[in-house]
Amino acid sequence: MKKYLFALLISLSAFCAQAQVDVYLNINHQLGQNSFAFNTSAVNNLGNSFNVSRLQYYIAELTLIHDGGQNTTVSNLWILVDAGFLLSEALGNHNITNLEGIQLGIGVQSSYNHLDPSTYNMAHPLAPKSPSMHWGWTGGYRFIAFEGRTGSGLRQTYAFHGLGDVNYAKITLPTQGTLNGTDLNINLNADYERGFENIDLSSGSNVFHGETGKAAVMISNFANYVFTSSEGNSSIGLNENQMVQIELYPNPSKGTISLRGDLSGKSLVIIDSRGKIFISKVLSSPLETISIKTTGFYLVQLFEDSKLLQSEKVLIVQ
Repeated sequence: MKKYLFALLISLSAFCAQAQVDVYLNINHQLGQNSFAFNTSAVNNLGNSFNVSRLQYYIAELTLIHDGGQNTTVSNLWILVDAGFLLSEALGNHNITNLEGIQLGIGVQSSYNHLDPSTYNMAHPLAPKSPSMHWGWTGGYRFIAFEGRTGSGLRQTYAFHGLGDVNYAKITLPTQGTLNGTDLNINLNADYERGFENIDLSSGSNVFHGETGKAAVMISNFANYVFTSSEGNSSIGLNENQMVQIELYPNPSKGTISLRGDLSGKSLVIIDSRGKIFISKVLSSPLETISIKTTGFYLVQLFEDSKLLQSEKVLIVQ
């Protein structure tokens, strides 16, 4: 009996030792099917050519999902990603047998977004940077800074700086990771062409700084389209403030969409693919019908007291 117990303890000890792994997050920077490179021409889904001279963004609130839905949060970690450098970030040593996914925030969570950057050690991702990633105490951090050239012959400058608590989004990527000895590598692909999904770069000024319009659409694109796991799994986006679920139908639509739910007193904003506000109104009834005759993608957002409650993309077809 003692031998059996001793053997069982040895087996359990070995199992536990195997479950302790050092976890790393690796991001493979891409432009479409090609490896990312500055000043290299790329094309978004609308056929607009662009190149990139600067691309930086924040990742926050990382959580490892494992072993039947357990969540392990990586505490006090922010990552300032620069597409010009390989990213391999240590996420710590954790007791994980089967990884199931990773959740991360795009931007800086509201509880830290308006603190003083000068209070951090200069090496900290939230400390002052050059070029700056901070918009001021009121605006907080630039979640994403995306700059380069576009237009005919790539002669026109663009600069998209997206920020704002309402745009902070958490995404989940299902992945098993890759185990190499005691190292568990989470490998993500980031296709930055998709950062400009459905954003028209072909005309007018392409300088957008703030938390609305095309800058907000860009952040939404990062949450919904840019990242995939090494297994090819797409991200599942969830806005931090997205607590209310309103039924929106049909989607795609041939020109009329309906919203149903607790709508009274809430503000509806619909933004077209160019980042222009198509509709802005306060709702008063539990059922609202909207007519949209021009085909394309639209971003439907619902606000309450300036807080974003829900955000969905709608496709209008002929």
